[in-house]
Amino acid sequence: MHELERWIPTDLKAPLRFGPASSTGADAFDYASGQPNLYLLMRFKQALIAKHGVEAAYGRYAGAVTGKRTRGIVERPLTSLHAYALDHALVFNVMTQAGEPYRMDPPRVIGGGNHRPLFGETRCNFLACLADAEVSGRSSITHAGGVPLADFQGDELERIDDEVEFDPAIFQRRGQMAHVFEYEEYDLLAVDEAFSLLGCKSDFFGDWMSEYVTRFVAASLSGALDGVPILIDAHMPPAHRRVLEMMLPHAAVFIEVPPFRRIRVKRLWIASSIAYAPFHPVLNERFKWDYVTSSSERFKPVAEAMARRADAILGPARGPDKVFLARRAYRHRRLANKTEIETMAAAHGFEIAYPEDLTFDEQVRLVRDARRVIAPEGSALFLTYFGQQAMQTCILSHPMTDGVVTYGSDGVVVISGPQVGALKGRIQDMDYEIDTEVFAAFLADWATTPDA
Repeated sequence: MHELERWIPTDLKAPLRFGPASSTGADAFDYASGQPNLYLLMRFKQALIAKHGVEAAYGRYAGAVTGKRTRGIVERPLTSLHAYALDHALVFNVMTQAGEPYRMDPPRVIGGGNHRPLFGETRCNFLACLADAEVSGRSSITHAGGVPLADFQGDELERIDDEVEFDPAIFQRRGQMAHVFEYEEYDLLAVDEAFSLLGCKSDFFGDWMSEYVTRFVAASLSGALDGVPILIDAHMPPAHRRVLEMMLPHAAVFIEVPPFRRIRVKRLWIASSIAYAPFHPVLNERFKWDYVTSSSERFKPVAEAMARRADAILGPARGPDKVFLARRAYRHRRLANKTEIETMAAAHGFEIAYPEDLTFDEQVRLVRDARRVIAPEGSALFLTYFGQQAMQTCILSHPMTDGVVTYGSDGVVVISGPQVGALKGRIQDMDYEIDTEVFAAFLADWATTPDA
C-alpha cells in the first residue's frame, strides 16, 4: 500500500456529511464548523494524484470534497505577484526596496543548540492595486490576467521544497506550473474594492501575527487603505479578528469570505509580506531559516505602530511586571516538565497565564508593561510585539535552536533542553525538558536584576 493511501476515505462515493455547516462537505476534512483542515486536504490530494494521476484524481477529489464548487482544473504558470503587479497594477507603491543585505545574530543561548547567524537580502515590500482580480476564502493565491499569483520574489519559491498544495486553490504544483481549480461563474461573489487578508494560514495565531497583521500594518502606514473594505476569512478565531480591529487607524468594513468561496474584486488592494512566507515548507536540508526572515529594521516601525495602536485602544490600565506565557501540554513542542518550571517561575513573582484563556485585550494588557517575559517557544511569543522596548524575554526551547534566531537578539535569551520521548512530527516540534538547576540559577540572577 502506498504510504499516502491512509488519507483516502474507504468509500469516496458516500462522503460523511454533517450538513451546511461543513465547509468541505465531508466531516473527515473539517476540524471545526466552517474551518477546513487544509493539511488533511493537501495529503488527500497528494494521495489521489500518486495513485490515479492528476485528471482521475480530480474527479475523485471533487466527489468527496463537495464543499468546493468547482467545474474542473486547469494548468497555469504559478506567477510572482510582485512581477505581475510591477507590470499590470493600477497602483504600485514601493514601501521598502529589495536587495539590502542583513545579518541576524542569534540570542544568548544557555544549553546546546544549532543556532548561527542568519544572512539574507531584503525583499521588496509593496502595496498594489490590481484590476478585476479574484481571491478565495482560506487561499493565499490571487488570480489575475488568467494566471495564479503567489507572493514570491526571485528564487524564493524554488530554493526550498514547499508543498504548495496546502493552499486550497492549488490541486497540484509541478515546478513552475500548477493545476488550479476553475470555479462556476454563477458562484462568484463580487465587490468593487477591497484589501485582501485572506490566506491559507490565517487561522494560525503565529502566522496571523507575523505574516498577515504585519503586512496590513505596513501597508496601512501609507494611508492608501483608509476607508477600503478588508477581506478576511470567515470563522477565524475571535483573537485574530480583535487584533485586526486594534490595528485599524480608521473605521473599516470587514467582508467575511467563507472557505473556498471565490470573490471577484474590481479594484483589489494587496500587499507583500515583510519576510517570505512559504505555503507548507518541507524542513529538510534545502530549508534555511535565512530564507524566511528579514532585517529587524524592516519589522521595527511596524511593531512600534502595532504597540501604539493597541495602547490607543486599551488606555492606561497597567499589567504585571513579570509574565510566564504558559503552553498547554497537548501542543507540539511540549515542555515535559512544565509543572516544575512554572512553579519555579511563580516563586520568583511571575504571573502564569495561558493566553488562550484570555480575550485578546487581556492578552495585550498582560504583556505590554512586563519587564520580564518567559515563554516556551511558540506563537504566544508574538504577543511581545506589544511590549515595551525595555522588555527582556526568555525563550524555553529544545536543542534545535536555529529557528529562535528569527526572534532577534536584543533583550532575548534562550534556555534549551534535551529532547524527551520519540519524535512525533517534524524535528522542530520535538518535546523537551529544561534542567531545573540551570533554570533556578538563571532565575536567581535574571529575574531580580534591575533594568539598565
